[in-house]
Amino acid sequence: MGSWQASKRTGKPLWLVEHLVLPRRDLLGLVDQFPDAWLLNEASGARLGIGVAQRWNYSGRDAWVAWKRQWTRLTTLENLDPTLEVAGGVAFSLDDTAGREPWATFPRMSWTLPAVLLEDAPDGLKTTLVARVDASLPMAPVEAYYQSLMEIITRPARPRAYENPTIIDYRSTPNHAEWCRLVESAVRTIQSQDLDKVVLARAVSTRFDTPLSISAILEHLVSANPDAHVFGLRMQSRTFLGATPELLVETDGPDIFTMALAGSAPRGDTPHQDHLLAQNLLTHQKNLMEHEAVKKHILSVMAGSSRDIQAPQNPAIKRLPTVQHLFTPISAKFQPDRTVWDLAEALGPTPAVGGHPVAPAVDWILNHEPFDRGWYAGIVGHVALNGDGKLLVALRSALIDGADATLFGGCGIMGQSRPEEEWVESQWKIQSMLQAMGVEDQL
Repeated sequence: MGSWQASKRTGKPLWLVEHLVLPRRDLLGLVDQFPDAWLLNEASGARLGIGVAQRWNYSGRDAWVAWKRQWTRLTTLENLDPTLEVAGGVAFSLDDTAGREPWATFPRMSWTLPAVLLEDAPDGLKTTLVARVDASLPMAPVEAYYQSLMEIITRPARPRAYENPTIIDYRSTPNHAEWCRLVESAVRTIQSQDLDKVVLARAVSTRFDTPLSISAILEHLVSANPDAHVFGLRMQSRTFLGATPELLVETDGPDIFTMALAGSAPRGDTPHQDHLLAQNLLTHQKNLMEHEAVKKHILSVMAGSSRDIQAPQNPAIKRLPTVQHLFTPISAKFQPDRTVWDLAEALGPTPAVGGHPVAPAVDWILNHEPFDRGWYAGIVGHVALNGDGKLLVALRSALIDGADATLFGGCGIMGQSRPEEEWVESQWKIQSMLQAMGVEDQL
């Protein structure tokens, strides 16, 4: 009430921020109890944003300009706690095609300051409530909204019974024949030297016999992918979630961290077979060329925003449950007056998800791929108002709406690519999400 009275005196909306500690509970189990929420889980713990204190949506070619202008306002004029975080994401393409199914509830760019932020802490759940108080509007609905959120958060957890669902229908877009024609077309374009690489993807629309449990899928992703970044973003009860291996950019004060991740092979059934597949990947010409193109592009982009750039000359192997990749870590420091958003705009989409050269490769994808990627292969993550944060490339992911799920998987096409081999590679990547849903059979 004091904030409402202060807003009335000044005639301006004010931010109310309160910090408290709640008893510890399973954050993954809370996600699907709210229509709007975001979760990010890593080795250091989980953070869950619930509800909406403020949300900013954008689309079109000026989306980044508009968001960075709003960011400046938030960080210089609004006088908010610099440790508060926004989270959200950016679609693969910012073209204003919002409304296409199944992405109807996801804007092309959206960032949310949550009404309640919960973080794992040694003594319980570090809890931050954020509200925008405007005396020109009634206060009762605001109080009721936050009370309803807190009632759900503090409600005793109930044991969850979850049986693995059964697929009753599915469809791949493109289908196998269309995929083969698409890859062949991409190879011809590359061989004509119009492009060096194109990353093609598939969307597998799947219907189950029962609504999917978001919390159960997230729990499986966390347990099966200890080295991945697990995310879940809910908007109007639809959820985009996944376990991505790829960091777009992480910032900690002046320090910047990113990676080149491109070139893939399956995991082996035995340690010896796994080792042989990894060694073959490290010497495989097509994969090495694909990886080097991604690495060179990232280093070139970073030269415009950073200094003291460091990267190993040769890639290493990053192992995931169903696939392993060529991997090069990259670090740097910011140049003056550059921000995480400048880097994110410049880096995404990377050649690992678009192709090379990036702009014409992305145009080729938008003109030839027969579905809207939405946020798949776009950006998801969180950034504090002080600039520290982590933005990820949204891979190994699915969009879920009740009993319907759309799963995504892609692979880099080079001049030597063969359609059948690329189809199989996309299957490895889709399979990891199917396993998280409790489905062991291949589609």
